[in-house]
This record gives sequence, C-alpha cells and structure tokens, in this order.
Amino acid sequence: MSAPLLEIDLAPLWKALAPYGKLLKELYQEHNLLTLICGFFVVLITLNFYRFLRSINPALVGLLLLMMLVILIMHWTVTRTEPAFLKPLVDFLAPFFPSIDPVAVPVPKRVN
Repeated sequence: MSAPLLEIDLAPLWKALAPYGKLLKELYQEHNLLTLICGFFVVLITLNFYRFLRSINPALVGLLLLMMLVILIMHWTVTRTEPAFLKPLVDFLAPFFPSIDPVAVPVPKRVN
C-alpha cells in the first residue's frame, strides 16, 4: 500500500499574507504598473552596478542617485502622484512641466 499524502492546511498562511495582498492591491490601483516596473529595474540596475561604479569613481554613485531622484521628482510632477510632504515642491515645479491629463474633447451636438 502507498503511504497517505500529507495534507497541509494553508489557511493560516493565506490569513497571515492577506494584509500584504491588500497593500499590493491598493498599490496597483494607485500607481501605474509600468511605473512600478521601471522603478524596480532602476533599483535593480543601480544595485548591480554599484560596485563597478564605486571602483571607477565614488562620485559616480552619488551622481546616479541624484539622477534617479531628479527623474522620480519629474515623474511625480507630471503625474501628480507625489507624497504629501513633497506637495509644496511639486506645486512649485508643476507649471514648468506638461500635464498628462486627457484633453477634454467637446461632445458633438446631435442633429435631429
């Protein structure tokens, strides 16, 4: 006879992971998935090249981090998804960048 398969109750695991699933769902509703993917790759590439950049010149690491911060602030300025504590800075910068709000298209009048 074959040994009975072990049955593992995963309900406690799913219950423990439920708050994280809720946070991820809120994050995907709040932000564009493409933005999250791009941010992930920027961080991944930076971590991979950190030692290489540091071996050439330590100032390159600071320059790359500064460039990442500037790009992130520009993104927040255009999409208006900035954190609350940066709202005054983004409000100051917003007039210098285009808005990505959809252009209001006039509704054609019906001809009867």
